[in-house]
Amino acid sequence: MPLNEIIAHARMLSDGTFDKPHLLSDHLSGTASIAEKFSRVFGLQKLGRTLGLTHDLGKASPAFQRRIRLASGFDTEAHLEGKSPGHVDHSTAGAQFLLQHYGPQAGLILAYIVAGHHAGLPDGKGEGDAVLARRLEKTVADYNLILEWLVKQLPPLSPVDFITEKSKKKQLDPFKIQFLIRMLFSVLTDADFLDTEQYMEPLKNRQRKQPITLEKVTGQFDKFLETLKKKEQTKINKDRNRILELCLKAAEQTPGIFSLTVPTGGGKTIASMAFALRHALKHGLRRVIYIIPYTSIITQNAQVFRDIFAPLGRNIVLEHHSNLEPHTENETPFNRLAAENWDAPIIVTTNVRFFESFYANRSSACRRLHNVADSVLIFDEAQMLPPEMMNPSLKVVETLTEEYGCSTVICTATQPALIKSNFLREGLSEVREIIPDPQKLYRDFKRVIVKSLAGKSDIPGLAGKIAEYERVLTIVNTRKEARLLYQELTHRVQADQCFHLSTMMCPKHRGDILRTVRQQLKENLPCRVVSTQLIEAGVDVDFPVVFRAVAGIDSIAQAAGRCNREGKMKTGTLFVFETDTPPPPGHLRHSAESGLYAMKVFPEDVLSLQAVDFYFKDFYNKQYHAHQMDKKHILKACRSTPDAIPFRRISRDFSLINDKTISIIVPYEDGGRETIEKLRNCYQGIVPRDLRRETQRYLVNIREHVFASLYKAGVIEDIFQDGQYLVLINPDIYDSKVGLNPDQPEFLQSESLII
Repeated sequence: MPLNEIIAHARMLSDGTFDKPHLLSDHLSGTASIAEKFSRVFGLQKLGRTLGLTHDLGKASPAFQRRIRLASGFDTEAHLEGKSPGHVDHSTAGAQFLLQHYGPQAGLILAYIVAGHHAGLPDGKGEGDAVLARRLEKTVADYNLILEWLVKQLPPLSPVDFITEKSKKKQLDPFKIQFLIRMLFSVLTDADFLDTEQYMEPLKNRQRKQPITLEKVTGQFDKFLETLKKKEQTKINKDRNRILELCLKAAEQTPGIFSLTVPTGGGKTIASMAFALRHALKHGLRRVIYIIPYTSIITQNAQVFRDIFAPLGRNIVLEHHSNLEPHTENETPFNRLAAENWDAPIIVTTNVRFFESFYANRSSACRRLHNVADSVLIFDEAQMLPPEMMNPSLKVVETLTEEYGCSTVICTATQPALIKSNFLREGLSEVREIIPDPQKLYRDFKRVIVKSLAGKSDIPGLAGKIAEYERVLTIVNTRKEARLLYQELTHRVQADQCFHLSTMMCPKHRGDILRTVRQQLKENLPCRVVSTQLIEAGVDVDFPVVFRAVAGIDSIAQAAGRCNREGKMKTGTLFVFETDTPPPPGHLRHSAESGLYAMKVFPEDVLSLQAVDFYFKDFYNKQYHAHQMDKKHILKACRSTPDAIPFRRISRDFSLINDKTISIIVPYEDGGRETIEKLRNCYQGIVPRDLRRETQRYLVNIREHVFASLYKAGVIEDIFQDGQYLVLINPDIYDSKVGLNPDQPEFLQSESLII
């Protein structure tokens, strides 16, 4: 069969006929060109080209060619293995060829990538036919039809071709090898999808516009900064401007790892973005990735950035997480496509999305990784990284900075002890602080006095103290405490002056409550809020008085950031109290114990930088031994010998969220009830994308055993009998004040829930 008859893809047109086929040689060449371009960013262009040329080698087999000619139809996913009956394994042939052509070292590294480019990166060894070792030994169909052409296209490779261009240490170690495999896997999967898309979905491909340059983005941001200078020059605004100027000055420094230690309310969102854009422009970096712990902060910060860049259009900021609302300008065709591979100037995403992508093995999760290279990474509220996954998370940051041209900003009000040490073996080194004198800045920004309440408080006693203040926020450690305290408070003051917040309320419910709270505060009306710690996650509210249950110093500092935030009073007051029941076991109890200790050592100023540093060192030293900073032994697995890297196992074991929960859709107000009815009316269970997003607004996550109780009680409906859309059908269980009603018997055994 001649070269011009070997087919990679065939596309059915709307009239039922087939378009001119996509030739395999064209697909391999096209993918190779895109992959070469992508991998050139980190100096591995020869490897990118090689992968593109070999990834679909198995499609040259007579078996595949027969199948593609005999098949009666091809949809938009025709190139994905397993989508059509009688599919042919066309990935293994390329992997075997690479091993034979380039040898057991270079060839093996590349073989992982080609073998996994559809099904995901495989484990090197183990049980079953899917592991790489077994696949490299299996018999594959003959691909000689294209072999002569292929060999002429392939570049020679040497060990130096496996060292990234910006590597600070010109040598490979086991962790770097598996990381390199992941980055090249990203290159290949994105290139393969894009080249296939040009043929299979030309309309979709044409929607992919070239992102606006960072020069234009930075220019618009500079215009915004000029407007800040025109604001009323109160003391706090002057201090914020000073922080901004220090960030702009520091942006001229050479790339690396920076820390930005700014008190809550210091304007670090704007200041860190100013640093990032100026730094990227100075050093030729490609984009800014803003990484945040919780979606509640994401929505807020992404909207700030969208407002700033609005004059440039809607295609500047990509907000990538699961809770985007439908039918809003936040989700455009550009954003939907950019979310696949992060091809946008500014990305706003979560810790979970970012770090889990770097330890995933699926193509859909890894496709975006190559676009992280040559970026400025901003980690907001970095202290919220789970200690159990701290070492593998920091190792990603270090590798991106040392090998892939990134600059990193660790940005928080309470800089944690992330520096390399005996207990934090993968901690960061050579970290430069952007603020020359953080201690002085802390003193300048001090707007809150912290007082400890004597003894231990029970719910009635605490409610009595809170009722003395008209505008007051109280933050407790568990959902049970929040509910009981809220209910007690409504018996002492007018119920319509009291508000409750916890994750037992769906996002739409919480958003409605927060809007009401902000309006009450704006009008100086009585407003007493009882919340779990979710309100500390970047929710901008400003109370004259805050009560905080004892916790880690970082949490106490976040609570202080909700007190006298705008400096309208001389000082606000933060009361720290102990309840008559200890915090839940685990992280929360450990941090509270170290927090209490720090408060005893620094009774006069528990929020000083010395106290914060003392707290984190005590917390990590006492509560987490070195091996517990990588509880699932992720780094040990990553450092396996090249022939035995367990990519699938690593993907399964690395998780920043350990709680196993199940999402249920609640009938909150008319919107929730209408969403549930729309789901019921979906033909054959096919749920449109907009409706899938709409359901996110009405989700509440509950523990598995709680779900089991509710399901057994007959109050949960599985709409399509597939576990995807689970609906609460008893409206009495969802309360308009506290959300899912824990007074129901099904909830009595589930009160150790935290937020």
